[in-house]
Amino acid sequence: MNNVRRRLLALLLFLVPAVGLQAQIPDEVTYLLRKCAQAMGHPDGVEYEMTIKAKYTVVTVMKGQINAFAKDNKNKFFLTMRILDQHTKSAGGFDGVHQWKYLQGAERDTIFIRQTDEKSKNDYDLNFHIDLEYRKATLTERFGNYIITFTQPKTAGSPKKVTMTISGKDYLFREMETSNEGTIMTMRLTHFRVGVPDDIFSFDPRQYPDAVIVNSSFSDNKNPRP
Repeated sequence: MNNVRRRLLALLLFLVPAVGLQAQIPDEVTYLLRKCAQAMGHPDGVEYEMTIKAKYTVVTVMKGQINAFAKDNKNKFFLTMRILDQHTKSAGGFDGVHQWKYLQGAERDTIFIRQTDEKSKNDYDLNFHIDLEYRKATLTERFGNYIITFTQPKTAGSPKKVTMTISGKDYLFREMETSNEGTIMTMRLTHFRVGVPDDIFSFDPRQYPDAVIVNSSFSDNKNPRP
């Protein structure tokens, strides 16, 4: 009987920490991320602006601003950046049929267009399912905001640490900071407005008269200039 008790106790001591390792993303974190996704994805469409900054050790290597619009599965964004002493612009979006991206180049500007049923993604889209990409998260409250810190990424190459700040008042995204190998990138919300007209997502190549258009939506690769 004593041997059985010892075996059961040893099994229990083994299982308790194992259960803890499997459940290191608190339910409150998942709930907050879904509430934030709802707040940032109003059915009438949203317009928002964010600043973006990257530091390597103590040196600021990049500064920029993102202006974005989103409604249903459509979106549009404009990005201006200064990387060290170089200034650059890019833009892109998805109008429900075509995905496009404009890139300002040193010698020429280029617009890439392709037909797709997938929402256009860019490097600065907000990730409201980040809880699925990390093994551990901690939640704290400060100055009326929820602060979620993610660590132990599931895949190599992901930031070692991500900290997201969500407003405790309206569940809006406020800030995200990623840390990886000495580089810290910060995205901060500076403007948010509900209500976006549908025609804002239409793509007009005449806005980029000097850009070369690469259109993979047509087999003959003709530029769809009006």
